[in-house]
Amino acid sequence: MGIKLMKKQITEVLLASDKRKNILLLLQEGPLKMETLFESLDTTRSALLPQIKILRENHLIFKSQDTYELTTIGKLIVEEMVSFLSTAEMFGGNCEYFGTHFIDFIPPLFLKKLSQIGVGEVMEVSAEDFYDVDKEFLGKALESHEWLEITSALHPTFHDFYMEMIDHVTEVSVIITQEVYEKAKQEYYDDFKELIDLDLISIYMYPESPGFTSFIVAGQSIKFRLLTLKGVHDNKSISFSGPGALEWGRELFEYYRRQSVPIIEV
Repeated sequence: MGIKLMKKQITEVLLASDKRKNILLLLQEGPLKMETLFESLDTTRSALLPQIKILRENHLIFKSQDTYELTTIGKLIVEEMVSFLSTAEMFGGNCEYFGTHFIDFIPPLFLKKLSQIGVGEVMEVSAEDFYDVDKEFLGKALESHEWLEITSALHPTFHDFYMEMIDHVTEVSVIITQEVYEKAKQEYYDDFKELIDLDLISIYMYPESPGFTSFIVAGQSIKFRLLTLKGVHDNKSISFSGPGALEWGRELFEYYRRQSVPIIEV
């Protein structure tokens, strides 16, 4: 019973006041003086002292000489709080998109780290313009000489797209579904065989449906085209940028590559 009451009390301490939450977040960077705290929070000493008192009474912070810092309990709680706030911000900024699209394919390990990719940008383009948007995204690959792609769809001009890409990008790796593999082999045999024989692009076959339309890692960005909750393609995509998104995207690509088979001949 005592543990349950303490948890409820700590929860109230964290959620009932933005000032207390912000104090903890500031102290995550290290010990700070009172003057630095109220200047950073744009408040007064008299307004801050009651919040400091509550945090000290709940053993989340302590005072050492003229500075305040997190206790061990405070450090553990703030670490989890930062993860929660980042995840809430990521979903909150794109709530409509994520709420209407399928994301259950994301492995649990990657769901736990989803907060690191930041807030995304949703784009809506016509179906015929999707390929042109990918060509614009190709410019990002030139920054890092890397293009990683997983796709369950095949554009009729895929050959020209990848041929242009390998002239400029050092690492080009593409994972396709078995359905795309069969379609490329049957309907675009010569073009497909040329890409395989060039040995300048790594193509893999994923044996199952990945649960999304496509996923791209290029430059410092990643981009998803997700299926709707009804399991159909639509004309929307969502992209994320930054080191956290790049690291998460590369790891997700490797997760699928490990389960895929290299295509070395047609």
